[in-house]
Amino acid sequence: MRHLILFAAAVALPVSAAAAGEPVYFYKAAVEREAFAGDLAQCLDLAKGVQAPRMDVPYSPNLYAVAVGAFLAGLTRSRERRHMIDNVLRTCMSDKGYRRVEATKALGKELDGLAEKERVERFYTLASAAEPVGEVLPQ
Repeated sequence: MRHLILFAAAVALPVSAAAAGEPVYFYKAAVEREAFAGDLAQCLDLAKGVQAPRMDVPYSPNLYAVAVGAFLAGLTRSRERRHMIDNVLRTCMSDKGYRRVEATKALGKELDGLAEKERVERFYTLASAAEPVGEVLPQ
């Protein structure tokens, strides 16, 4: 179960920043693999409980208007939940001493070309490298 959570995190972490640019990963110099796995699992468990605020759809006698309003409210709530999860992960990992690093374009292409198992291994390597590969983002 723990490996499944870590795998999902390693695959999902770069997705949150995909719209903004290159993948983002967490970095801490010389961190042990088990320590990184434990910290990430703990932060993911914390983020799992995030619930976005409920969006009320105003009453309308027009069924189509209600359907469109509910659809848009669902999209907005989903987006808000993703942002809240991202904030929880950033804060939790920052409290544990990790920095967020935006990968270079070359590294982003390399990660896109890897199979899922190799991608997870590459994220562990990046997290504990002597120097970050890419731009260190503000906390």
